[in-house]
Amino acid sequence: MARFAVVGTGPAGFYVARELVKHEDVQVDLIERLPAPYGLVRYGVAPDHAQVKGVTRLFDRVLDLPCVRFFGNVAVGRDLSHDELAARYHGVV
Repeated sequence: MARFAVVGTGPAGFYVARELVKHEDVQVDLIERLPAPYGLVRYGVAPDHAQVKGVTRLFDRVLDLPCVRFFGNVAVGRDLSHDELAARYHGVV
């Protein structure tokens, strides 16, 4: 099984994860410095925008996949080093 880490769970991170899981035998760990995912979708856009709700539903489907895990409150460089990421994963985005 190929293991990938995606650092940052804003829209770019989720779209990368979504593409990675299209391949067989892939595990994706989403690593986020903040306690909750979605980046600016959650923290920078008014939640009453219909497009925002549609995007978060897409992201929720990615998080619901058994091959995807979310780790919040983890800062690369503070809690996890670049060397640790490189040693644990086949690829880091």
